[in-house]
Amino acid sequence: MENIIMALGGMMFFVLFMFLAFVFIIFVISKFKKDIEHEFEPKVTIVVPSYNEEKNIAVCIDSIINSSYPGEKMEIICVDDGSTDSTLRLLKDYEKKHANIRVLSQKHGGKVEALNLGVSKASNGYVLTIDADTGIERNCIREIVKPFADSNVGATSGSSIVRNKKSFVGVFQNIEYHYNNLIRKSFSSVFDNGIWFFGALACYRKDVLQKIGFFKKDTLTEDMDSVLEIRKAGYKIINVHNAMGHTIVPDSIKGLYRQRSRWWIGVLQSLFKNRKLFSFSSSPSILFLFVNQFWWSFYAFVSLPLIAYQVNYWFPYNTGILGMLSYLFRWFSASGPFYVLYKLPEWGFSYYSIFGVLSGIISIVMIIAAIRAFNDRIDIRNIFAIFFYFPYTIILNMIVLISLLRFNFWKNRHFIS
Repeated sequence: MENIIMALGGMMFFVLFMFLAFVFIIFVISKFKKDIEHEFEPKVTIVVPSYNEEKNIAVCIDSIINSSYPGEKMEIICVDDGSTDSTLRLLKDYEKKHANIRVLSQKHGGKVEALNLGVSKASNGYVLTIDADTGIERNCIREIVKPFADSNVGATSGSSIVRNKKSFVGVFQNIEYHYNNLIRKSFSSVFDNGIWFFGALACYRKDVLQKIGFFKKDTLTEDMDSVLEIRKAGYKIINVHNAMGHTIVPDSIKGLYRQRSRWWIGVLQSLFKNRKLFSFSSSPSILFLFVNQFWWSFYAFVSLPLIAYQVNYWFPYNTGILGMLSYLFRWFSASGPFYVLYKLPEWGFSYYSIFGVLSGIISIVMIIAAIRAFNDRIDIRNIFAIFFYFPYTIILNMIVLISLLRFNFWKNRHFIS
């Protein structure tokens, strides 16, 4: 039995290494790809759905107003979804001061209905949706519309950067968002179609949204569902890495759980609903999206018991408290792979040493590259997050596992951040 468990662990390490190696290869290839620059400056309708966002809405609207995009080419539609705080009043104040801002309000019906109301009232052929807790950089709008110069592009998505990264949970999410943005950028650049999509900052052709029946409520992630339907309709999806928005992320484990549970189950629902996209003739970006979601769902079930078993199997019981703490520190920090390298002459090679060390090093290299790619600093806070990133991934796996075990009990809840 022991040999079977160890063999299973070795196989999991190998698959994990192959997964990370593939992503790393795509990243390296993308470094040699030169993005085609387009000059395209159409009229754009910006839709901002909001519900009880009195703390964030000013940052969002001010960032749009102060954008480098020509004001005469922007129509801003703010949709209040029955807020019970002062969100609507603040929006009305903006409407009085700015001729290109329109405020719509509705009874609380959820984000999907707010988005659809805003899109239906849009006067322009391109619709940019921005979450109310997201502030955009000056050139964001200019960059996110450029790919539409290609008539085959149906939607684009920008890069979400963590705004509140000083909390303990925010420190790790900051690293995670950079890492995911880098992967999205790499796949979009190499395959000219990046299906990983962040709806917090996204732009669409209005006629394409009409063609697919606008946003729908039958999954927990309306953005991923819609973009898969857009792809099914024959259009490309492009990630625009330099169209950046700074968003608010959960600052507690409870908030992180609520957000990631909704995301994980919602993406699985969207993939199942649009499963006909999964074929060997599909774009590698789409294939990877399917494989990624189902692989990590499976991994969430087997990784925790395997990690616990291996930690216990190699646990140094006779080395005293200091030795035990040192062992656990190496297991759950970035020092582990380098310690194994140091011990290779003594321990020799094994599946665990080869694939485990390489997986750790690949992850560290890509995280550092991601931090630099999105104009962040290698400061003490980020070094800490990199060093202890592995325990954070265990927390994410636990969230996925719990979500999958209880997904039948989910009810569609709107505006969960």
